[in-house]
Parts: sequence; structure tokens; C-alpha cells
Amino acid sequence: MSRITYGVPTDPIDDVVAAFARGELVVLLDHPDREGEADLLLAAHSATGEKFNRLSLLARGLIAVGVTAQRLAELGVPLIEPVNCSGNWPHFAEPVDYKIGTTTGASAFDLAATARALTDLGARPEDFARPGHLQLLRENEAGLKGRMGHTEGAVSLARLAGVYPATVICEMMGPDGTMAAGEALRSIIEQNNLLVTTVQSVADTTQRHSTRA
Repeated sequence: MSRITYGVPTDPIDDVVAAFARGELVVLLDHPDREGEADLLLAAHSATGEKFNRLSLLARGLIAVGVTAQRLAELGVPLIEPVNCSGNWPHFAEPVDYKIGTTTGASAFDLAATARALTDLGARPEDFARPGHLQLLRENEAGLKGRMGHTEGAVSLARLAGVYPATVICEMMGPDGTMAAGEALRSIIEQNNLLVTTVQSVADTTQRHSTRA
């Protein structure tokens, strides 16, 4: 473990990146002065029904997939126009269902199939029904330089891991239905042996890699 962020110990970023690349669930914290929330992440290309179900049971919150603006354009998926939103609003796109080999689109297995299909460069716009069950979030086109949010951190983590830049994101809630923080969040992390990092750590590591390149 390394430093403490609002009561939760974080792990070395290299360990988190390696676990994410292996298809494990990891926790991403944003800054306490921002949302002060935790999201549970899974690389979209490695999504399975079993992993999706576990992610849903552990995190309890809204599930979405963070993707690039380029991928949304390739699949012809439009953004949802914001109404009465703050300047830092998350960029939701129209939700989708993958049509091939799925049923209603709502099960953990159908959601996982849709998440994987988003990473399949052979998938076509007509392979996805809209609106569907899987929420999509568009990464800021400037990445973490443009917005220090969970979406940008999650997609940037995928790049650090060398996998397709699309990440399943689930907001973490406690058993009482409030956003998980402090002891409730720490309990979920410890009981499930989850590795933890922060948006800031992902940003710092991305910057170091960019500088070396």
C-alpha cells in the first residue's frame, strides 16, 4: 500500500495497471474536493457475464462504459444533449445493446457482450440497437488534460494497460444506498482484495509516459 486518500489506502500504480490488464476489477478514486467518490473498473475487452455480475454486486451503482469520441463516431452513437447540467457534467451518449448473440440486452451476460463488442473493430453501427441497456460515457477529447473525471481516468488506465481504450465503470455505493466512502468503502475493498488507485495517479503516470515518449 502507498498513500491514504480520504481514508482509503492506495496501491502502487504499476500493480493496479497490471491487475487491470489481466481483467481484474480495480477501484478508481477521484479527488476528495471533486466528487469524492469511488468507481469499480473492468477492462471492456475482458468483460464476461460473471465479471459483470460481480462488479454489479460489489459496486451497486450505475454501470456505464467509458469510450473515446472516435469510437462513438465510428459506431454512429450520438451524445445525449445536456439539460440543466453543470459545466463538468459527464458526457453521456445514447445507450446501446449489441444485437448478435444476445436476448433482451439487460442480463449481465448481454451487457458484457455489448461491452466487448464496443472493443471489436469489426463491429458495425447496425450491430447495435439504440436506445439499449448499456450506458455510454464519452471521454473528453483532451483526455485527463481536459477533464479530471472518472471517465477520463478509466479510459486512460486502459491505455496504460495496453488494452483497448474502453472501460466498464460502476459507481460504488455502500449497503445503505449512499455513495461508499470511509469505512464502508474500505470494507468493500479489503473484503474483496481490490487494488486501488486515483485519477491523479493515472494522470501523473500518463504524463510521465508521454514525457518519456
